[in-house]
Amino acid sequence: MARHLDLAAACEAFVAVAERESFTAGAAVAGITQSVASRRIAALEDHLGGRLFERSSRRVALTAFGRSVLPSAVKLVTAAQELVDDAVRSHQLPVTIAVPRGVHPRVAAAVSAAAAGASMTIEFLEGPPAERSEWFVTGRAQMVLQHVEPDRAHWATPLGVARLTHRSAAQEHPFFLAELRPRRGAADRRRIWLQPEDDVPNVRDRLEQVRNGAGLTPGHLRIAPSLVAAMARAMADDDLVLATRAEADAFGLAWHPLGDLHVVRGYALLSRDPLLARRFTDAAGEMLSDLLGTTRGRSAHAH
Repeated sequence: MARHLDLAAACEAFVAVAERESFTAGAAVAGITQSVASRRIAALEDHLGGRLFERSSRRVALTAFGRSVLPSAVKLVTAAQELVDDAVRSHQLPVTIAVPRGVHPRVAAAVSAAAAGASMTIEFLEGPPAERSEWFVTGRAQMVLQHVEPDRAHWATPLGVARLTHRSAAQEHPFFLAELRPRRGAADRRRIWLQPEDDVPNVRDRLEQVRNGAGLTPGHLRIAPSLVAAMARAMADDDLVLATRAEADAFGLAWHPLGDLHVVRGYALLSRDPLLARRFTDAAGEMLSDLLGTTRGRSAHAH
């Protein structure tokens, strides 16, 4: 028997020649030269232990042995082609990735275009962290860019407070939660609003601890239904919003780092298919940082 035989290629040549009763015509259909077709069929004959064709100067005819094995060869060639077709269709199926709500459309389009260049069709599904987690668990999303603890994050950016004051570099002094204590005789109470993206334990719980230590009430820390709603409270009521510097800039607000603690918004790509995740991150590259509004991340591997 022939060693290291490419059985699929040999059967393809065999079927093509058998169907056309010609080495020349069969080789052309198979996309190979006549000499290559002859070598592959000879190797197949050696592998199977019998002659497949009776050759004459006028025509090529199947032997009785050739006729007996032809149906199986046809099945193998068909199955090999179906395998290739299935692989192509699989690559063309949309890959749903759960991402934070409000990603920049232009950056999302650029990431999708880069993925398409790597034979991936990407669909973004936007939602807050809890929904993204549910979509990943239920299989609605094959991958998710999830808000995670800092030590698990591949992309991260510091969080501070956005507020309605005149912006200047000199004003970006640290903000301490104790500054929210009402002044003597003052009826108003300023609050810090969390947008849904930061309503996660590793952010919310730490802020609640500092809030309690500063002698504030639970009402000093509130959850807004959206980033826009949170920023509206800052503009209308002189409240503060936990936000990134870029988010504060986008709404024309000043930004201050937190003085009580260091909090970051960090992301990791979660996927059950590490190879798929690597294809995506290799294609998107540094654009994922722009998509998430974070600083440049280290090399990402799916969890």
